[in-house]
Amino acid sequence: MARWPAVLVFGALPTVGLVAGPSYAALIFGFAAVQLTYGIAVERRSLTAGIDPALCLLAAVFATLCWVSVSWAIDPARSLRAALEITAIFAGAIALLAGPPLDEAITDQVFRTLFIATMLGAAIIAADSLLGHRLQPLIAGHPGPGMVTKYNRGIDYLVLIVWPQLAFAAWRRRWRDIVLLTICMAVIVTIGVSLAARVAALTGIVVLALAFWLPRAVAPILASSTLAFAATLPFGLRMLAEHRATLAPYLKPSGLDRLEIWDYTTARVFEHPLLGWGIAASKALPITQAEISSFVLRHDRGTYPHNQWLELWIETGAVGAAIGLAFALLVVSRIQRLAAPTRPFAYAAFASAATVSCVNYELFTDSWWAALAATAYLLAMFDHRIARR
Repeated sequence: MARWPAVLVFGALPTVGLVAGPSYAALIFGFAAVQLTYGIAVERRSLTAGIDPALCLLAAVFATLCWVSVSWAIDPARSLRAALEITAIFAGAIALLAGPPLDEAITDQVFRTLFIATMLGAAIIAADSLLGHRLQPLIAGHPGPGMVTKYNRGIDYLVLIVWPQLAFAAWRRRWRDIVLLTICMAVIVTIGVSLAARVAALTGIVVLALAFWLPRAVAPILASSTLAFAATLPFGLRMLAEHRATLAPYLKPSGLDRLEIWDYTTARVFEHPLLGWGIAASKALPITQAEISSFVLRHDRGTYPHNQWLELWIETGAVGAAIGLAFALLVVSRIQRLAAPTRPFAYAAFASAATVSCVNYELFTDSWWAALAATAYLLAMFDHRIARR
């Protein structure tokens, strides 16, 4: 495949994608379409070549559940749109991951470009901060307070794609690059206000250290903790929400906001525990007057749960949560198959992604899935690069 599409797309992620996080979807899924078309038309590849059967099966099962849930959804029109979006997102992500491996020269160029672009991204956010965030109003199309929060999505995603970069730099023993990447990420997460990104970065660092210290134990630890977390989530969040008055002094307004959201959403989980309320139904969930009267920030309109695992429980019930858990465990098992230099950083990326999924984005946020797919793609390309060595 020609060199420039991959280089341009991945070079744009830490720059264009930093200041405009939603652009990840157009960049990554557009690249997937180009890659798929090139593979079929020029390389004469089969449409199903390179597809992971287990991943494809899980995607098909969950998409089917979303389509079927329209029949019992409390907002059928919204659920229908969401089912279509999820199907398109899954198709794009699978197409990207099924693409032919890039050759050595292109892979090296992509990682060199990513490194330079990440430094440029750090310079952009630092400069915009010094200028009073004048850049973001131009991108958003309107001035207003809180422009710094518009960087949050791009920062969250950058925390994911930095792990393949660190893996490549460590493999090439480019210690200076590791130091510079670390400094750049520290600048970005410090200037930005995304607490999710900071916690995700810290979680990734802990898991990275664990992967080097206990390489055989990290996969069972991640798998068992994910299983316990997914199974007990509605109960755990319910308890947190009920004690939010005690926790309020220690939380930012956004933290209290989430606890109030989780108060009424966890209550709805137990009303439809098996199949949920229908995909994308969170914003239409009923809220009782008793619940509204106890809220400080939330009022009488629904919103998404800001926790993708909880959203699975609410909208698709225990069945959807089980499929989500199967997907997470499949990812852990696939990481175990990677080469030794790749695995620690892949585990770190998994941990960072799991952390962000607990506090941000809807199940059908296309740019979120694009960031996950981009991270997996980069790790796979790096793994192929090692195999060719």
